[in-house]
Amino acid sequence: MRTLYGTLLQPRSADDCAVTPKMAVRIGPDGRISEVCQRPATGRDVCGDEQCWILPGFIDAHLHLPQWDRRGIDGLSLLDWHEQVVYPAEARFEDPAVAERLTEDFVTHMIANGTTTVAAFGSPYAEATDRAFTVFARRGVRAIHGMMLNDLHCPPELRQDADKALDASRDLAARWHNAEGGRLSYAFSPRTPVSCSERMMRGAAALAGMLKCYVQTHLAESLALTRAARESFPDRVDEVDIFAEMGLLSQRTLLGHGVFLNQQQRHQVAKTRTTVVHCPTANLFLEAGVMDYVAHRSAGIRIALGSSLAGGHDPFMPRVAIECLQTAKGLKMHAVPRRTYAVPTPAEAWWLLTRGAAMSLELDHKIGSIEPGFEADCLVVRPEPWIAELPPERQVSALLYTLGPEQIEHVFIAGHRVGP
Repeated sequence: MRTLYGTLLQPRSADDCAVTPKMAVRIGPDGRISEVCQRPATGRDVCGDEQCWILPGFIDAHLHLPQWDRRGIDGLSLLDWHEQVVYPAEARFEDPAVAERLTEDFVTHMIANGTTTVAAFGSPYAEATDRAFTVFARRGVRAIHGMMLNDLHCPPELRQDADKALDASRDLAARWHNAEGGRLSYAFSPRTPVSCSERMMRGAAALAGMLKCYVQTHLAESLALTRAARESFPDRVDEVDIFAEMGLLSQRTLLGHGVFLNQQQRHQVAKTRTTVVHCPTANLFLEAGVMDYVAHRSAGIRIALGSSLAGGHDPFMPRVAIECLQTAKGLKMHAVPRRTYAVPTPAEAWWLLTRGAAMSLELDHKIGSIEPGFEADCLVVRPEPWIAELPPERQVSALLYTLGPEQIEHVFIAGHRVGP
């Protein structure tokens, strides 16, 4: 049995982030939290001390595994980025050994950055996707993953036959969905409505529903892609209408970006309990646009955060959350007339990184909180000591803005220490 000791950060809701010093979190032999109590803890099985903090593990709900080693390539539009970076990165995964090596490196760095759960797109190659799952299983991470699906408007070496790709995805889902005690999940992953036929999208939706898997895709990421989707499906009003008609909107669907949604589309997405994954660093890096987080939140949309690596350059999720706050402030300040609503707070940012994301991924019954009965996805960090001298609400803010990956001392997933 392990015990974590330090100041406990507990994001309970978007408005409530509790800070409690001198807390002991005991992890049972089943990998679940057995006790959370305020008392001293010493001994060889203790991780942390009074200068440490205990946090729920971070959740990154949208990123691209094949692009891990292509971060920070600036100066390209989104469409040029696909042609010059995305497609060549994925094409390398035709060699499963390359996929396996890159997945090892990816997992090492995710753990070092405190990310305990990822929802990651793979490549259009079944064996590479299988190798990635094998690494996830062996390294003990929690992952939602799937083979990329695209049978239109992509390079020939990446273009799939719809039926064969769906068959391969079904086989991968049968092997890996809910594997490793539920740590691993399969996501049917149509790239975009522009790069997938109706047959591919309907098939992915049907299989995901039948097997109770996730769906992950991209929505309204840029004006160019939005226009292209309308041209590809001229009988449909917009991308949301396309996804609704194909059966792809559901409470287990993750829509990456969602930058260009109007109010009617927001309500349509919210009604289906579909999650929009906000990727603020990537949206700015590729000059795709700035998502109106407050408007999405006000419409009742479930929201998680994603690094969108490697369109996003930063794998450290607190910095992605900071960018969420900063872009919301920018939209408020530069609107004409200037807006008066409240922007998201640091407490809300912590919630988005942990419990809020778990709720959006339908995982809040087992992760996202440090409470008895939950699986122990936890971090022990050692932030700058002056933070403890502040009032609790300012500690929440200061920790968000100053925490760095170098301050992470222990990462636990399902009760097992996995690094860094």
